[in-house]
Amino acid sequence: MQKILLFVLVLVITAATFDVGAAESLPESAHIRGFVGHPQSYVLSCESRSAVDWAAYWGVNISESEFLLSLPRSDNPDAGFVGNPNHAWGNIPPNSYGVHAKPVAALLRKYGLQAKARHDMNWRSLRSEIAAGRPVIVWVIGSMISGYPIEYTASDGHKTTVAHFEHTVVVVGYGPEQVQVVDAYTGMLQTYRRETFMASWGVLGHMAVTGSSEEQPAADTQDVEVVLRLPVVYQRSTTHRTQSAPTPIPVSALPETYVVQPGDYLTALARKFNLDWYNLAVLNGIGYPYVIYPGQVLRLR
Repeated sequence: MQKILLFVLVLVITAATFDVGAAESLPESAHIRGFVGHPQSYVLSCESRSAVDWAAYWGVNISESEFLLSLPRSDNPDAGFVGNPNHAWGNIPPNSYGVHAKPVAALLRKYGLQAKARHDMNWRSLRSEIAAGRPVIVWVIGSMISGYPIEYTASDGHKTTVAHFEHTVVVVGYGPEQVQVVDAYTGMLQTYRRETFMASWGVLGHMAVTGSSEEQPAADTQDVEVVLRLPVVYQRSTTHRTQSAPTPIPVSALPETYVVQPGDYLTALARKFNLDWYNLAVLNGIGYPYVIYPGQVLRLR
């Protein structure tokens, strides 16, 4: 009996040692090179845009429209795309909304990719994917703003969590205190504080799509930039849209006001005029959930 207990104790110690070693094996910072983003073509097609950019990274070319039209349609976002992709952003089902990870991963698998829908994914798992050179599609809220989960029951009786201003980005890098993502709306690389990212990602339960191509289950180490001690400083490149930045518009060149048109939303207008969306909201007294209306006059400066 004592020998058995001693053997079990050795196994426990060994397992604990392995876990510690595994945790320490992750680099402090990592960034995936060569991921190219493009701006989404429809108001609510962020998931399709993220998916086809993710597929293109693995060498599978799919048009955004083809992917969007191939998604099943449902009032249950865990089963298919909800609503019209050109309706206003910010609603929740059964109004036009978008789609969650499961249908996106299932469709990517039909194109020959090893895609998996993830829920309750943690920070370490996310870093493991990036360090291995595998970009991750994640579901966040707006331009990484805070939000709140809402329980929704679809017509098929399925219960799921939804949120206003659901959006997707692709995580391509991380550091000790920051996360780099490619935003489906602009196709551009953006950096956020880790705590800001984690709060926004957590609203929909840390939902994600992970995986790779069948031909290349692990990334070529040449495509991953790793730093063990210091944060990475990345050089911007003019050859990739993901690493370009808009030229700021001089304040004197901005119009003083703008009349909101149908289909406009706050973050898009902020990008159009190269303004910070939150400062624009504060300037105009707009609070959460930052909804604007056609005919509304916004101050720009």
